[in-house]
Amino acid sequence: GPLTPRQREYVEHVGSSSSVLLTIVNDILDLATVDAGIMQLEISEVPVNATIAAAADLVADRLEEHSIRLAIDIGSAPKTFHGDETRVRQILYNLLSNAANYAPEAGVITLACRHLAEGVEFSVHDDGPGMPQDVLDSVFRRFEPRVNGGRRRGAGLGLSIVKSFVELHGGSVRIETGEGRGTTVICTFPALPAGIRA
Repeated sequence: GPLTPRQREYVEHVGSSSSVLLTIVNDILDLATVDAGIMQLEISEVPVNATIAAAADLVADRLEEHSIRLAIDIGSAPKTFHGDETRVRQILYNLLSNAANYAPEAGVITLACRHLAEGVEFSVHDDGPGMPQDVLDSVFRRFEPRVNGGRRRGAGLGLSIVKSFVELHGGSVRIETGEGRGTTVICTFPALPAGIRA
């Protein structure tokens, strides 16, 4: 039958909590698969525009909740590059989720993509508090959630997954941060991912 407003609110909380839990379980399974050395990348032509749009859609509600604007800079981006589209989308989603946690209310997150001589570079910047050195030293460690001015305390898996999936492609991740400068996470993918056949 029809739900009362309070029941509807409870059901919505159960639904959103279940989604968060499912994401954490899937993240742990993905990391276990990477650790076991059995994760296979499905390499194809990754459409840059569509993949960015799909990742942005997944975080749209969180951005709207805090009036955060997403600026996308793809003026220097290639139309496509070789990679695993599903994993690239997960990488971008995790980067955007992380940035949404630290960007100030009514702030701006910038997602940029550009073509490099050696491959493709994605970067996500937020104007949050930046990371002190002790946080930066442990940022890729698993199960080390740090609030550090953020809104939510997660499972501490987001950047671990980003690093694992980028490195699986044969790429690299670096972070530029500092007090008053915000944080930029930069992921570089090679022109040909690791293990690709000609």
